[in-house]
Amino acid sequence: MYPGLEGVEVKESEICFIDLENSKIWYRGYDLEELAQYSTYEETVYLLLYGRLPTVGELGEFSKKLAAHRRLPSHVYDLVTNAPKSGEPIDVLRTAVSAMALGEDLSDKSPEAELSRGVKILASMPLAVAVFHRARDGQSAITPEGAESHAEYYLWALRGERPTARETRAMDVMFIIYAEHSMNNSAFTAVTVSSTLADMYAAITAAIASLKGPLHGGANVDAARMLEEINRIGNVEKWVDSQLAAGRRIPGFGHRIYKRGPDPRLRVLKSLAGDLAAERGDYKWLEIAQRLEEYVGSKLSQKGIYPNTDLYAAVIFKYLQLPVDMNLPTFAIARAAGWVAHVVEYRRANRLIRPTERYRGPARLRYVPLSQRETPTASVG
Repeated sequence: MYPGLEGVEVKESEICFIDLENSKIWYRGYDLEELAQYSTYEETVYLLLYGRLPTVGELGEFSKKLAAHRRLPSHVYDLVTNAPKSGEPIDVLRTAVSAMALGEDLSDKSPEAELSRGVKILASMPLAVAVFHRARDGQSAITPEGAESHAEYYLWALRGERPTARETRAMDVMFIIYAEHSMNNSAFTAVTVSSTLADMYAAITAAIASLKGPLHGGANVDAARMLEEINRIGNVEKWVDSQLAAGRRIPGFGHRIYKRGPDPRLRVLKSLAGDLAAERGDYKWLEIAQRLEEYVGSKLSQKGIYPNTDLYAAVIFKYLQLPVDMNLPTFAIARAAGWVAHVVEYRRANRLIRPTERYRGPARLRYVPLSQRETPTASVG
């Protein structure tokens, strides 16, 4: 038995390697920290989808392809605009991706066809999120024609004004960091759905549904709410102690695979949070996170519980002035690259995923006619 399928290998992959011994993550053999320092999200997506870094010409063509697919089909635009304003943005995004399949010929299930659909999906996700966000605030949609990157386009469409260069770079790095993370729950969900030969829209819709859960992507929303609840550095110890005394988890800490040290992505995010704090001249959220890292570490590190990406991602999102409920769809926009890459990789040698289970229920029961059945009596004990 493998509870939660922990340690079970479900496929061979060339996409991502998490080196726990050396606290490193590799995208297609490239150090994630180097990609975060030198690359762009567009270049990283190309790497994940096509297996190598692009040439100047290839990157230019790929960027044009993303730009060409950013606009939403009219029926999806109408759906997003008219969605209940009380809805969660992640639910609207999930529904929008599902609706993108309507009216499209999905008969070609080849890896190449699914890759093409995947590019369309990841290109259009930022606008779907931004249109809903602005509609619920009574604002009209903005489609920034002058945006020079996926990250700039998203922030501009969301906030209605062009972001600063530092803000754009921060969002770009966040996208790179979130783009892929091996066979996580949402990636496994996407591959499982795709293994039935369902289309890419179905696979990504299911992946978004998986990401929503608080034990997966939803944890970054909890981390952001934690920062707001604490509100000032002097409240950290009291807040943490009350959580632990009540037997509750501390958002931004703990991970299924990082039990010997902090999440390696933390190094990049912590530095990025510091840059944004300096630009804004506001160190409040950064200092709360740093104190949390110190104090919770002193309490829980001996139990193998270390900070994860959510802690400083929440700080970055605060400095980027994103509403808390936008954290999760932002994560999904980035992770779509990894989902698409895994679906396409698995489709090349597809086999239906159909696990087994160990039955432990009753056996050899005899059918009793309805008229002869008695209400079970409660056991006394």
